[in-house]
Amino acid sequence: MFQAFIDFMGKESVFWFCALLGTGLFIIQFTLNLLGADAHDDIDDGGVEIDSGKFHWLSKQALTGFLMMFGWVGLTCRKEFDFSVWQASLAALAGGILSFFCSGFIFNLAKRLRSAGMVFRIEDAIGKQATVYQRIPKGGAGKISLSLNNLTYELDAISDHSEELSSFTQVQVIKKSDEKTVVVVPIK
Repeated sequence: MFQAFIDFMGKESVFWFCALLGTGLFIIQFTLNLLGADAHDDIDDGGVEIDSGKFHWLSKQALTGFLMMFGWVGLTCRKEFDFSVWQASLAALAGGILSFFCSGFIFNLAKRLRSAGMVFRIEDAIGKQATVYQRIPKGGAGKISLSLNNLTYELDAISDHSEELSSFTQVQVIKKSDEKTVVVVPIK
């Protein structure tokens, strides 16, 4: 039955179809990724549910890689190495499966690269030294510039001092006033 199908389709038609379809899908996916239209699909939720976890080997990139490699390996084996249809099919299947699992492995590794990033908490500023960026008037608010974890932050600040704090005055953060404002005192 399989031999009749191959005779009907031609000895290399299946390989050409898979190679061209897989390559076309790869080019479309690559272009969409470059444009940012498809950046998060398979890392976030691509996969097939198996029991309680997700099996992340099955994705559109893995299927595209399988088709592309199946076709090109089959064609190469037939044209360059004079393999029989059966030998070329087995080699193409091995190449497609290898590509399938390599794609899944790479996406599983990429998923681990995610990070919440540097989360700024205003409580981390307490006790740190800063510089007044925008003057803090008596009884009013201004801004300070604070270096924390090798990053510079601008925070709203009020003074716990009875006088105005001019720009470039060195201060120390003593407490937080609210979620966006800290209380500072000048450093003598």
